Amino acid sequence: MSTLNFPSNSNWSHNTAVSTNVKTFVLPDKCFEKRAACSWRRGNKFSIYPRSQIVSKAASNIPDNIILDIRQEILLFMPILRKLVNESNGTFLSLLKLVESTKTSDNQVEFLKLSRQYRSIVRVCIENLQEAASKESDGVRKNSLLSCITIFYSIECIWHLCEILYIDNIPGDIVLPYLLEWVRFHFPCHEQTAAQLLEACERGSEDNPAYWDTVVGMVVQGRVDVGRALLKLHSSSESNEFKLLDNSLRSMPTYNVYGGISTGEFTITWKHWQAECRSKLTSRVFASQPKLELIMRLVTGEYSAFESIRGQYSSWFDLLGGWVMFNTPWARRHELSAAAAACAGMGTPARSRLDDTVRALLDGDLHQVSRFLYNL
Repeated sequence: MSTLNFPSNSNWSHNTAVSTNVKTFVLPDKCFEKRAACSWRRGNKFSIYPRSQIVSKAASNIPDNIILDIRQEILLFMPILRKLVNESNGTFLSLLKLVESTKTSDNQVEFLKLSRQYRSIVRVCIENLQEAASKESDGVRKNSLLSCITIFYSIECIWHLCEILYIDNIPGDIVLPYLLEWVRFHFPCHEQTAAQLLEACERGSEDNPAYWDTVVGMVVQGRVDVGRALLKLHSSSESNEFKLLDNSLRSMPTYNVYGGISTGEFTITWKHWQAECRSKLTSRVFASQPKLELIMRLVTGEYSAFESIRGQYSSWFDLLGGWVMFNTPWARRHELSAAAAACAGMGTPARSRLDDTVRALLDGDLHQVSRFLYNL
């Protein structure tokens, strides 16, 4: 027997039954009775074939009795990703033209429009990859598709945050509404359960094992009205404790840049509201209802309360919007670094590439962001 060996870091496929993740190919000695030849062919591929005489290296002279075809897998040759490249090409050309015109005029709105077009194209690509993965029976190919989904999901998630921090013209530079939208869109861990509970609209919904996690999740993601609606489905919703919490959540101040008050005035109103919430906690009125007490601790921005629920989420991003909302709802874009540090410090120290990239982005370190994206 004879073997062909390839570097372990290469990703090769061939037209035999050998698995695509095997780097050594075993060929019968009979294949080499008259010696063998190798020649490069089109499509980043080369062929191995028997020879009895010297032949030209030109691909057109390769005989039909090929022993083995070998080619390197390139992701962009995948039909779904080729479609991504083709569709984004038009947007890229439009961007080049816009860059030229920007030298004489401000085109911020057009930049935002093109950014959203890019993200829309990526989202469609992710959906196509998910559909293909659900239908794929070959394990190796399925894993390749799932890997692509992870990569492009991370890219779109980071791109969306870049759009908020560096492209969109946010009124008053108050970033919280946009940050909450980003968290809800990319990390909707309790949204489906909340919708099911509200649709059923049954008293005693606390019997659902996901009830309290969903209530807390809605509050942490800034969907306070949804949280209040879910609390009304509790069998004890008419009790004094539930009414006190509902009143606190209902009266929570929200900043509107067009509301006619300055951030200074809003800050005073906000701190007064949180002081009232803390006084209720201090009075131990929620002592008999630990879940309600937890929610009240969260809305007062207590670090240990956020830390106690960190394990329920796959990443610290889920808590980022809530942390900003209940600590510094008036925060500007350049002030998000401290919030990122606080949330990233909760839970286990293990971090993914996406964790590091988002952290660098919120820190304003675009050089690090570029480096992390290159290595995705």
